[in-house]
Amino acid sequence: MTERMSQGDQTESMARLRNAIDGIEAHYGPAHKRAPLKLPVTRALDPALGGGLSDDSLHEIAPAQAGDGAAAVGFAMALAARFTAASRRSSTALLVSEDFCARETGALYGPGLAAYGLGLGRLVFVRAPDAPALLWAMEEALKSGALAVVVGEMWSLTRHYGLAASRRLLLAARAGRAPALLVHGGAFGRADAISSAAETRFEIAAASSRRLEPAGGRLGLPGAPAFAARLLKARLRPSAQGPPTRGFDEARVIRLEWNGVERCFRDPTISLPMVRAAADGSGESVARR
Repeated sequence: MTERMSQGDQTESMARLRNAIDGIEAHYGPAHKRAPLKLPVTRALDPALGGGLSDDSLHEIAPAQAGDGAAAVGFAMALAARFTAASRRSSTALLVSEDFCARETGALYGPGLAAYGLGLGRLVFVRAPDAPALLWAMEEALKSGALAVVVGEMWSLTRHYGLAASRRLLLAARAGRAPALLVHGGAFGRADAISSAAETRFEIAAASSRRLEPAGGRLGLPGAPAFAARLLKARLRPSAQGPPTRGFDEARVIRLEWNGVERCFRDPTISLPMVRAAADGSGESVARR
């Protein structure tokens, strides 16, 4: 008849088991994953982002108006350049575009990408016939773990994109430890209505560039790319460490200017005001900063 193990024997056996498991993990490597890298964007937005954009999550970008599609893609290219420069595992970026986006807004321009800081020798271009093919290509690329960033430009939002599709992209980004940047080209003016599992969402409009002084002193030259950005969503993970972050104002528009040489945004000195008419009809305006 087997005697029941005493409390002391049970404790000793559990201790030996834990030591054995620790030895196995020490030999074959730790079981836990590294904490995500937080890539700073700009001082005006980083507090609401918990320090920056996570390098293993899904980030959405939508144009503010119909004519802001190019600005939204440009903002995505700027973020892609930053993620590529910061990645320690890969310097290759995948750019996936739905066919209709290319017909509606035009294809990407090689010298322009180089000016943004994206070396053409490190870019992989994919054309998807429709939205399901684009989402599948992004998901498989993210799970491979071989890329610094995956950028997608999608037009068909209502029928093919929602909580389920975005959740798959998010899990793929976590599995491959690579960020996903998804541009919703057809969602201009409707970014607030998107329902998804994305960690962040930006609404982007074109902003006037500062003119550069020409050598001849006549007409001013076009300056660096500039964007009027609104942060519409910033969902921090429940397990995020550190002090609580300050909330953000969804109506606040931040002017961002891109530096393609240093691959960073110049920090703005002031945000653009959102002006609305006074409720009493007096003609006075109220500016939110």
